Amino acid sequence: MKNLLFVSLALIMLGTTVNTVQAAKEKKTKEIKWDWDGTKSGNKIIDDYLVCIDTTYRNIQRYKEQMDSYKFIDTTLNINGKYYAAAYMLNSQGQLVTRGQVNWQCVEAVMNGVNLVFDITNAQLATATATMELPNLGLNALKFGKYVKGGAAVFVQGLKEVKAVRGKWLANSKTWKSLKNGAIEDPASLNYFDAEALKKINKCIYIKEIQPDEPEYQEQIQKLKAKDDETLKAEAKAWGEEIAKSAMAPEDTKKILDDLNDNELEKAMQAEGA
Repeated sequence: MKNLLFVSLALIMLGTTVNTVQAAKEKKTKEIKWDWDGTKSGNKIIDDYLVCIDTTYRNIQRYKEQMDSYKFIDTTLNINGKYYAAAYMLNSQGQLVTRGQVNWQCVEAVMNGVNLVFDITNAQLATATATMELPNLGLNALKFGKYVKGGAAVFVQGLKEVKAVRGKWLANSKTWKSLKNGAIEDPASLNYFDAEALKKINKCIYIKEIQPDEPEYQEQIQKLKAKDDETLKAEAKAWGEEIAKSAMAPEDTKKILDDLNDNELEKAMQAEGA
């Protein structure tokens, strides 16, 4: 009986592996499914594994929700015949986030993603051990085998999702730093935005003139070139008016960095393949 259960469970886990390989070939990302109700098996190894899966699942969801609550914006404008890039971030209420908090959010997003990838990778190591314990549950082996199989899927899919979010924020961080380094010192010198817009820009936004050797902006520039001057002026004016009307989010003094932490980001970039 025990051998039969073990064979059945091995087939279940084999099916997970096959499905995982197939899923990796699919372009669309599937949502993680985890429906454990907290029922314990009585086997410490299996129960610890289930708790580990549950904790990991919740951490993945929390990370995604936290990162999705912020919207990083990189836009291109034509002001007085020149092309400019502007970068800023909005919170879940659509409020402008101050520069110090953008710095903090970029670093935290990348580093928390790196740490979560590390935790998931380590947690995966317990899958084989938990699977080997299932035959010891007797008739309950198939019931809890479903959760062990589901846990393996949580780790595989969760790893993909966390890496995707982390990669997006690493790109955001690079864009933000690039604009900061080339930002216009005094946006008022553009003679374009009113006092209220400038107040928000100076606290929350970096604007820099796009240089000819910056290929990442050429596609946006070509789209702007296809528009007439009146349209370009209207769009830039509308952007400035929208910024002037936008509220600034209150700063959390515990979540402010004066600058991007280069050392931490460097570590994160080195861990990108983790």
